[in-house]
Amino acid sequence: MDKEQDKISKSSMDKEFTEELTKPSIDLSVDYSEIFIDDIIDNEFLKDIPIVKTIVGAVNVGRSINQLWFAKKILTFIKEFNSGDIKTEKLTEFKEKLAKEPKFRQRMTEQVMIFNERFIEITKSKISAQLLVSYVNQEISYDEFISLNISLDRLHPDSYTFLKTLAETEYKVDEEKKGEKNFDAQSLLLSSGLARETSSWSHGFEVKPEGIKLFEHGIKKIKN
Repeated sequence: MDKEQDKISKSSMDKEFTEELTKPSIDLSVDYSEIFIDDIIDNEFLKDIPIVKTIVGAVNVGRSINQLWFAKKILTFIKEFNSGDIKTEKLTEFKEKLAKEPKFRQRMTEQVMIFNERFIEITKSKISAQLLVSYVNQEISYDEFISLNISLDRLHPDSYTFLKTLAETEYKVDEEKKGEKNFDAQSLLLSSGLARETSSWSHGFEVKPEGIKLFEHGIKKIKN
């Protein structure tokens, strides 16, 4: 791809992405997190989707594995977003905002692309999509959407199950809640900055408000 083509691709990416996001042409019955990256170039339908063509570029032997992996994460994000429980009137408002505010559309697309490019584990693309659903439903603000994605990027995947367990004891391990101590899991969650130790009890532990929001608005909502 030459410099002029690259310039065109970058300028049109936000429109291509939001069009596919809000009016998907992809098969929503497919779990794109489970496909092989070779399927993106072997499947005639997938490789002709505008946003995929923009990300991957023209077919060539030297294509980067990272480009294909990134395209797979974006397809997973789009599918998960459209699998979410989005209120009809809120989705309409979101589409109108995208159409009327090009700077917002560009900024939102850029952030989604940056986060998904960074994720090394594809379940995070699903969680991020559910966070966008929560934003569209006006359950979290745009700033919270960004902040929670930053936290998600730092979170070890092994913490998903631990957060689910902690939700059963109001996200605490202390004398009253009697949550089971799991020092390895607690260490991983502490390293993400989403939890803290408490001094009220030996090895007391609790999830911070942002960690609770990340679980409730993202992790909890994914189906697998």
